[in-house]
Amino acid sequence: MTPGEPTAPPAKPGPAKGQLRVPHHGGVDDANFCPGFQEEPGWLACLEDAMRLVNRDVAATGIRRPCQLRVHDDERNWSLNAYVETWDGYTGTGPGIYPASGADPVSALIAVAEDAQDALMHALSAAWPACPVHRLGAHARDHQEAAVWWCAGDGGHAVTAIGEWQGR
Repeated sequence: MTPGEPTAPPAKPGPAKGQLRVPHHGGVDDANFCPGFQEEPGWLACLEDAMRLVNRDVAATGIRRPCQLRVHDDERNWSLNAYVETWDGYTGTGPGIYPASGADPVSALIAVAEDAQDALMHALSAAWPACPVHRLGAHARDHQEAAVWWCAGDGGHAVTAIGEWQGR
């Protein structure tokens, strides 16, 4: 190198082994980047599997038509979350299902069950599903590392694993 010759800036270190290098998207803070279904298609597949299990519970409670998992994919919509839609177009009132919920089966089941419950309660104008013992609305939750329908009656108990509802 000769005096006065410009020096190149030092090279930026690459990601550590096993880390994801996130491309810079013009103004997007890489540290706050959250991958979506395009970057992680397996997450959507996991949510679709969860929807099939939740639809087993829908059928077991006497509802003849299944719900559908949808994804907002139009450019006008800022949300790329998935959501559950009933046969007659009802959806939940929340933000839907975040893509990262599909990162593991238990989280996927809970997220899809919660969104389906919200949509179904709007469609039915009633609590869904209801604990057969206490007749209280059951809610999706993680219990001992499993996705279950939980009833608050008598101090709380698991009604059944999500996808395994029995009878009406």
